[in-house]
Amino acid sequence: MKLRAYEAKDFEAIIQLWWTSWHSSSGYVHHRPIADWKQRWHELETSHEIVVIENNETVLAFAALWHSKAIDTQNCVLSQIFVAPGWKKQGLGRQLMRWVSSRCAHGFSLKTAADNREAIAFYEKAGLQKIGYSTNDFNGKKEVEYRTARNVTAKNVTERNVS
Repeated sequence: MKLRAYEAKDFEAIIQLWWTSWHSSSGYVHHRPIADWKQRWHELETSHEIVVIENNETVLAFAALWHSKAIDTQNCVLSQIFVAPGWKKQGLGRQLMRWVSSRCAHGFSLKTAADNREAIAFYEKAGLQKIGYSTNDFNGKKEVEYRTARNVTAKNVTERNVS
């Protein structure tokens, strides 16, 4: 398995993985058509650092990270992290979280659907702390926000490598 930078050739595979994984974990049918997801992805491409994990040229997972670098501060938001349903619980999410941690020395935040128990368990096991709630402006669902502390390296994120 290989972690690498996103390339334009990954677009269709990413959209399909994103759509399938989101629906598999939420139990909710998204009211927005896939065309809206594609438009949203094009917006992410221009403003985020994106990586994928692939195996034999098949995209299995991805993460999209927004960060703003300044002299004394770095603000990071992990806006997307998804793993293909058949590849969950095999270390890919942890590998992506290690990558995010390596890019965000001062920690990072993320949001997930408040009813996504699988994601919530993953983030809490990784040591992220719940800091609040909001409403997602793309899907209208209640979401919970998590944050890492500065220089946190959670045991469950860092101890296992994907081979």
